[in-house]
Amino acid sequence: MSTVIERPASTAPASRNYSMPAEQAGEALMASLKLNGVDHVWFTSGSEIGWIQEIAVKHQALGRPTPKVMTMTHEQAALAAAAAETAVTGRPSATAAHVECGMINAGGAIHNADRGHYPVLMMSGYPPSAEAGSVPGARNSHIQWCQQIPDQGMIVRQYMRWDHKLATYDNAGLVITRACQIMLSEPQGPAYLAVPREAAMHPVQGASFPLRDQLPAAVTPEPDRAAIRQAVQWLLASDNPVICVSRHGRDREGMASLLELAETLGARVMHDPYRVNIPGNHPLQRGYPGYNPPPDADCMLNLDVWGPWLPGQYTPGPEVRIIEIGIDPVHRMTAIYEFPANITITADTNKAVPVLIEELRSQMTAEQKRRCEERLQRYIEEGRQKLQAAIESAEADRAKGIISSAWLSHQIGQTLDEDTIITHELCDSSLFNRSKPGTLIGTGGSAIGWAGPAAVGAKVAAPERTVVSAVGDGSWMFANPQVTVWASGFHKAPVLFIIFNNRGYRTGTFEVQRGYPEGYAVKAGDYTGGWFDPCPNYSGEAAASGAYGEKVTDPNEVSAAIRRGLDAVRNGTPAVLDMWLPKLVTGEV
Repeated sequence: MSTVIERPASTAPASRNYSMPAEQAGEALMASLKLNGVDHVWFTSGSEIGWIQEIAVKHQALGRPTPKVMTMTHEQAALAAAAAETAVTGRPSATAAHVECGMINAGGAIHNADRGHYPVLMMSGYPPSAEAGSVPGARNSHIQWCQQIPDQGMIVRQYMRWDHKLATYDNAGLVITRACQIMLSEPQGPAYLAVPREAAMHPVQGASFPLRDQLPAAVTPEPDRAAIRQAVQWLLASDNPVICVSRHGRDREGMASLLELAETLGARVMHDPYRVNIPGNHPLQRGYPGYNPPPDADCMLNLDVWGPWLPGQYTPGPEVRIIEIGIDPVHRMTAIYEFPANITITADTNKAVPVLIEELRSQMTAEQKRRCEERLQRYIEEGRQKLQAAIESAEADRAKGIISSAWLSHQIGQTLDEDTIITHELCDSSLFNRSKPGTLIGTGGSAIGWAGPAAVGAKVAAPERTVVSAVGDGSWMFANPQVTVWASGFHKAPVLFIIFNNRGYRTGTFEVQRGYPEGYAVKAGDYTGGWFDPCPNYSGEAAASGAYGEKVTDPNEVSAAIRRGLDAVRNGTPAVLDMWLPKLVTGEV
């Protein structure tokens, strides 16, 4: 159970609509985007969305509000960049794509926008269907008959929080405000707007529409106090509590409260690198949810996490108490969800954790406090030893003359300053050592090719910050490298891209081994379909695109190469470092 706190009634008079001169509906749409917090439209050209370009220039010339049009040459990269922009700013962003072809091009980035909870308004043109010459924006190209499909929104609807096809009778400014209201209400996520050219170019005589002060996002729920008290009783009675956490770190204040909870209780923390939930080198951290929790765990507190363990490899015994807290703790988007729980609480974890701390201190006896403090010191010492062992293992790899994923991860953590933002995907982030909220941005979903272009969006959103993208080589190829490097340079958003190059997919090597341990592929050592060796010349491709490119094979040169890449981006040039790891066979290096 949970309690939703209703917004108190305001004693102030209702806000008035924003009014503006306008000749076409699209002018209200563009102004509403900007006024509702959208600074950029990540734009991939199409014949039916040229009105976006025209209106942006017109509004700039006339001093009217408009988002900046960000030229992108592939829709997947555009959506990833927009998603990361929202992660940095906390405000909505938008993309524009060419009819259904462009939407399909966005591909896996649509999945990531949904599962990563990114409030991005996906707009696409809708091919005009009005008879030629009948209305502004009517058909004027033979291809427009080919582009007609019955329901364009159906392509993305199951991933969206809201979708709509703009009509000529709609108040275009209101439509945008409504989309932003829903995108920014939890659980946050993307929205979709199909815009027929006739609707965007529909003549109007001025425009008037509400903004987010009149259609605000919903207030997030507070936790049910009785349920929290029960949860705290179980946590205090446990001998070895574990906290599993993912989305909690999406809010900047989340890390401090989580640390206070873990240290007060004396609990180990398994944290998803989706965001910085706990400093990377904190001795209480014990890896990622989705793997096996410590076998002695007797109480698990799961905070906004998809899968706290891996069924089949770990099964909690009947004595293990499990507490689920989150905006959507039953995970409605997942049809079959078999993780058990003893208590499930719907709440914003950033509101629930301080209440947990308050109840802990209220209920805690002197004896329980002593036990928690002793346990905390034991776990801290254990964690320090584990961290030191991980660093020594990475150093041992260096001594063998190889750039292992652990050594590269360690060198990234040691070389980058604490304010650097890292976007990452399918690489070893365990030693990145991020200690500040907002300095780690993970995909949130499972579609690869996201982190490269996402870094460009993060850099645009925070031009004063250093931004690094750490990706596997398969992820880099999925990221449309030429498009990503070009966008980084074109938008004066220089990013350092670091490629963990093991010349293969884990899915096509390690997972084949796991599925067929005695199979023919394993016996023959033949992982055709999982290997891509020889691989593309990533550093050479980067140099051909005007970026700094370097291939690194010596583990002793890793840190120096990272510094050379940082020098390039600080001088305004994107940089690509192709770090050669051992060829992937088991997925363990």
